[in-house]
Amino acid sequence: MGEKDNPPVSTGRGDDGTTTLLGAGRLRKDDPRIRVLGDIDEASSLLGLARAEAGEGELAALLLSLQRLLYRIMGDVAMPNEENTVGESDLEYVQDALAQWRERTEIPREFVVPGESRLGALVDVARSVVRRAERSLVAAGYAEAHPQALRVINRTSDLLFVAARHADGGNRLSKGD
Repeated sequence: MGEKDNPPVSTGRGDDGTTTLLGAGRLRKDDPRIRVLGDIDEASSLLGLARAEAGEGELAALLLSLQRLLYRIMGDVAMPNEENTVGESDLEYVQDALAQWRERTEIPREFVVPGESRLGALVDVARSVVRRAERSLVAAGYAEAHPQALRVINRTSDLLFVAARHADGGNRLSKGD
């Protein structure tokens, strides 16, 4: 594959501190919407790192589905004048997954200090970045424009807390229950 077959990675147009956003033209890189998108992108990247550590199986599948959901939330934030794609069915999906994983996972009664396992710690880091994305959504004023996205982000962090505890060995099924 020659150089001309590869799409460009850098245009150099962002060297002035701006970036292009779908339907919004050029925005400063410190624009609240760009911050939200950056936080969600970081969360997705961390979920990818955790997924790579998880190997194959249910947890890896869950993390991949959450990455895909985060990308859809990014689409809603990037295109505020378009119809939102994240809706009630997404909230139901996350809530159902939370209930299922909670049923199978032992949650310690004491305060949890991340780091019982490498995988659990990676999921916890992703969870904390999802929480930051939630705060960014609120700070940027998107809670009203994207109420379902805000709810989905909030429940996703809860789900990741449970998934991290599961990864740390809180699997009820493995303990003979």
